[in-house]
Amino acid sequence: MSRADIRRGLLAAVLALAFGSMPVFASGNADNWTRIATFSGSGDKSVDTAPFTTRGGKVRFLFTVQPNSSGPVPFLSKMYPKGSPLTANELRRTQCVDCKGQHIDDLGNVRAGSYYLHIITSRPWTLVVEETK
Repeated sequence: MSRADIRRGLLAAVLALAFGSMPVFASGNADNWTRIATFSGSGDKSVDTAPFTTRGGKVRFLFTVQPNSSGPVPFLSKMYPKGSPLTANELRRTQCVDCKGQHIDDLGNVRAGSYYLHIITSRPWTLVVEETK
């Protein structure tokens, strides 16, 4: 394990403790990832994405939010089963208070199924959903 990997792991742990979220950095690159969906928005309103389908296995989100000069760049996404309303059925929350650059949220194993995301941010954003082959 390189020093950069150790630093990323420590930073991810600190962010998880500080913000009550899962780490925003992936723990390794040994898996082969396949893109299954790409979403983007302008940040002028919250967005419910189109549904995406997983085969079951490891899933991760790669997301980027465009910064500007007015302060921190917040980002929040909530994952729901397809057809489920925005209620207590939330399966996963990805968030960061100041998202500069690309971030990776490793969801771990996700059941096969169809899901959608509810995205809230005030800046232009892009999110890619990937799963292992």
